[in-house]
Amino acid sequence: METVLLCALFGFFIIVSYTLGLKNGQKLKNEEPIELPKVTEPIKEIIHSNKDIEDGLTKEEQISWENINNYDGTLESQKHIESR
Repeated sequence: METVLLCALFGFFIIVSYTLGLKNGQKLKNEEPIELPKVTEPIKEIIHSNKDIEDGLTKEEQISWENINNYDGTLESQKHIESR
């Protein structure tokens, strides 16, 4: 039953995508403007560097951030995080 429902839902999304593609394709062919979704809230701040992020982090969050940035596929470059 779950498989049938999942296939039906997936098929529905494919049909919707195809229909939207046809609509937008016809608009491009007829040189009509394509309406994009409106953004309700403008972006207020752009973070240009990691320093802006790292300033407001706790020590545990800083270690996690460094672990993400230093990850090379092994545990050698990772730091241990003390759990509370």
